[in-house]
Amino acid sequence: MRYHRLGLFVAAIAMIATACQYTVTNDQLTVVQAQEDGFLQNGDEPYPAVVAWRSTPGVAGSTSVQYLGNLQEFASGLDDGDTVTVPLSMGEAFFDDIDFIGFPEVLNGQLPELVGTLIVMFEHDLTSFSSIDNIMEDVRDALEVELANVIEPLTLADLTDISAVSDDLAAAAAAVEAAATPGILDSILLFLGSLGNPDDLIGTAFTIYAAAAGNLALFLESALSSALPPGNVGGTLNAGNGDGRTDTIRFSGDGAIYDMTVVIDNLDT
Repeated sequence: MRYHRLGLFVAAIAMIATACQYTVTNDQLTVVQAQEDGFLQNGDEPYPAVVAWRSTPGVAGSTSVQYLGNLQEFASGLDDGDTVTVPLSMGEAFFDDIDFIGFPEVLNGQLPELVGTLIVMFEHDLTSFSSIDNIMEDVRDALEVELANVIEPLTLADLTDISAVSDDLAAAAAAVEAAATPGILDSILLFLGSLGNPDDLIGTAFTIYAAAAGNLALFLESALSSALPPGNVGGTLNAGNGDGRTDTIRFSGDGAIYDMTVVIDNLDT
């Protein structure tokens, strides 16, 4: 009995050790083309509103969504070529207990968790941040419904062969983007349109990463990055090497072009 308990303890420790902690951080923001660069204008005040999410295919109730909030004007008067750092409080999404899934686990009925962010980029004028918070809370709720409806119903039985895992998850990611974005854009534009000199909506983007390992990660890295509509980024959390990755998203709209780097960090390395 003593050795049995010791074995269970060792097994539990091993399971804990395989669970990783990652951050997806909206980090550096570069103004490629400023909106407010006229004679009587003094540069842009861009800021991102970020919603973090995670959902596991085939696991009912696994979807969770969090609006980071903490909006602030962290930069002002930005002109073409200026780069600033987004405060961690409004740009960093934290994901704990990440378990990486490979082909062996897929054969046993598991599918890799998907995590990511929805980023809505604004240029600040006279809209209060509390007003943006209110609309972003509605965006969060709508996104949670879309994620649960598209990703949670996927099961291993839906897959015809192992290589189809990448196709199904890529299709799910694209479906979430397609279903959620029109409603998000419509609601934000309707809200801003009711205000005098409102903040400008520059664009929206998704990041979508799979917690996949080994050869499955190689499949998904290509499938997710190619399946998403332009302007979104996706792949695997660790890019196949366990060390994280950096992607760049371009937001373009209403006379402005902004680039933002998204940095994925493994906190256990």
